[in-house]
Amino acid sequence: MSNAKLKKVAAALPEKVRELANYDLFKLGRNAQHTVQAMLQTVFEAALNFTSIEVISDVKRDSPSADTIRGHLGWKVALDDVENMMKDRVKWLATSVQRKTGRTSFEVAFDWSPEMYYGRKDNPFVNGTKPQAGTCWAYEFFTVSIVASEERLLLFAYPLYSRENLLFYIHRALLFLRELRMFPSVLYFDRGFRSVDIFAYLKDEKIEFITPAYQDGKFERWIASAEKFPAVFNGWQMQNADGETVEIDLVVTEEFFEDNDGRMKRRFCGFFTNLPKKAYRDRPEIIAEMYSGRWGIETAHRCEDEFRIKSTSVSGIVRYLYFVVGMLVYNLWVYLNLLFCENVAEFKITIKKDVIRLLCGRLFGKFRI
Repeated sequence: MSNAKLKKVAAALPEKVRELANYDLFKLGRNAQHTVQAMLQTVFEAALNFTSIEVISDVKRDSPSADTIRGHLGWKVALDDVENMMKDRVKWLATSVQRKTGRTSFEVAFDWSPEMYYGRKDNPFVNGTKPQAGTCWAYEFFTVSIVASEERLLLFAYPLYSRENLLFYIHRALLFLRELRMFPSVLYFDRGFRSVDIFAYLKDEKIEFITPAYQDGKFERWIASAEKFPAVFNGWQMQNADGETVEIDLVVTEEFFEDNDGRMKRRFCGFFTNLPKKAYRDRPEIIAEMYSGRWGIETAHRCEDEFRIKSTSVSGIVRYLYFVVGMLVYNLWVYLNLLFCENVAEFKITIKKDVIRLLCGRLFGKFRI
């Protein structure tokens, strides 16, 4: 990155960091030694440096102590407070993206992101998950992300209490997207979101989506009837426990690969979709190609992981706040890259995360919010 561009980023960063941390998350008494913003700044610095609030408090003399921050966060912050802060901070970032790109419609992906947990299993914020790092329990956060090109902003996050009512999270997220005036052109989500309720809701709302199909016995029977691939099957029916049904289209492609013994093998990829048939009638494989864009949210989560705050807190609300702060810092990084991009159509990440960390480290040392 050129020195001229570096200077521009350094000039723009203080105001943007102030905007992130300058939020009245909770109330303090008149005689409080520190401000809410000073405590939040410590939390944001921890995210910027991929460390804990204890480390930041120890290395900065004027920072509130980690015990003080944890105490206030634990006693004075509710789930709604964190969600409202996230929405408030995301709004100006989303508005900036809309102005820069001239767009209000984006490809969007749903997902959930785990943070492994080692405490008591009766924590209401914790779910069972795939074994990893010595545990099969995790905090999980439902997330919504723009996945087109490299504009992978995380727009929404909410603690996932249970996977039994995923429609609650989807409905909540889509309402917020409408507030932002950001409308999904296509939704992508994995098999974990497959349900009659979700499919029926999205069809009723006329929201187009693509999701992988389970390759069960019914799937095998249907593809056995195909004369060639790719194949399109209309009228696939799903039914829930209450007897309600929904019909959806199934698009199946085939691909060949070489196994470990050097033999050619064939596998099928199936996708459920409610896209208009004219969108893929002439070339059904475009459905698989479009869904591959969903992996953008996996990329976003891997990058966002590098801004996560290290913590052993068992408070689901505190962990949600830490997740949201990491998400906002990640968004700031993407936003700064977009802000100084001359040709949005060819947008690429050119300002590396280490540059943002270095600049923020110097800036945080020069001012207090």
